[in-house]
Amino acid sequence: MHCLITGGTGLIGRLFCAQWLARGHSLTVLSRSPEKVHKLCGEAAHGVRELQQVEGPVDVVVNLAGETISKRWTSARKQEIRRSRLETTNQLVQWILSREQRPEYILSGSAVGYYGDRGGDLLKETSGPGGGFAAELCRDWEAATQPLQQAGLCVGTMRTAIVLSTRGGALPQMLPAFRLGFGGPMSSGEHWMSWIHEEDIVGLMLHTIDRRLCTPFNASAPEPVTNNSFSRLLARQLHRPCLMRSPAWVLRLMFGEMAEELLLASQRMEPRVALDSGYSFQYPTLEKALADLLGSTPQNGEAHASSRSR
Repeated sequence: MHCLITGGTGLIGRLFCAQWLARGHSLTVLSRSPEKVHKLCGEAAHGVRELQQVEGPVDVVVNLAGETISKRWTSARKQEIRRSRLETTNQLVQWILSREQRPEYILSGSAVGYYGDRGGDLLKETSGPGGGFAAELCRDWEAATQPLQQAGLCVGTMRTAIVLSTRGGALPQMLPAFRLGFGGPMSSGEHWMSWIHEEDIVGLMLHTIDRRLCTPFNASAPEPVTNNSFSRLLARQLHRPCLMRSPAWVLRLMFGEMAEELLLASQRMEPRVALDSGYSFQYPTLEKALADLLGSTPQNGEAHASSRSR
């Protein structure tokens, strides 16, 4: 099978590319720096700068393109975050619709931000969107694929939680403070955090492609935790205390609007579509996920080292 991916050089994209190529499939990566594709995505990956350069029939399209959302939101930054997702998706949609032979499946990105700040509500895929910049962004990003659905194509929409990985994302930014013993909850720590291990995000992507799940789905582990619990488990894994608490006013001062919507928003997602379709999570609990990523108990240390080297 031939897959075209946008955002293939990002954290999730690189992980997906490695597993897709390991299956023996072919891969084309749309990138502003196609010369870097071999190094970041695999020697067998083919990099292109323009959609018109894609060769041959494409069976699967994976759309993950978008500038990082985890930097302080200025007005210009917010415009770039929107542009990088919506323009790329709109161009991709028009390209797909213009093809004589259209893909069998399209997997397009979204995020937990779709739901906004929802307290302790259990958020299934049928839950409506919330408010705020992130929710509006995700809602519009998902809506951009509607012409494909109206044309009868199978589209899966991946609402991604915090991806836990030591290769990028949120975890490496947390680790320095926690390793020094200065880590702890944010504000009251009562807000819910939805997360997923790096291997499960790719496993779930492959699962939805294999089963042609034409629906939005929550890409999150089945056991979300509060920020208090996350902080305690992370500190325990590192054998450090969990005493320092970051006041909300400090986070707002440092990160502005982003603090409210990314750091302090409460989102308790349930991966109901994944579970009902038969996906089995390798890392269903945070304790197991952190042990794998940061070092297991001594008797499992050898296996941990082996899994991280793959």
